[in-house]
Amino acid sequence: MKSIILVLLLSFGATDCFAETESTGQTTIKRLVSYNQQGDVIFTVNNPSSNCYGYWISKSDAGFDANLSMVLAAYHAKSPVRVYGLNHIKWSGSSNFWCKLYAIENTR
Repeated sequence: MKSIILVLLLSFGATDCFAETESTGQTTIKRLVSYNQQGDVIFTVNNPSSNCYGYWISKSDAGFDANLSMVLAAYHAKSPVRVYGLNHIKWSGSSNFWCKLYAIENTR
């Protein structure tokens, strides 16, 4: 019984987290900006999702180096990507709604 309750709780928790994540379709990276003082990197895509003007990563993110490498490679190669953003975490550097990057996938 306890294991059934645990599975249900984990399922609802995963669903809530997933609901706060949205993705683009296949797209390419349009613009890339890096900020020196706070270490944030922002980028926009050619076909954004409905709620994310663009995406941001912070130098303090555990996956910053790997994500920045993927963003840079996709930007320079004009490779198709799918971007997943956390639409409940807004970047404070703009009045537009920049979603926190959750994941980036190379779709080539």
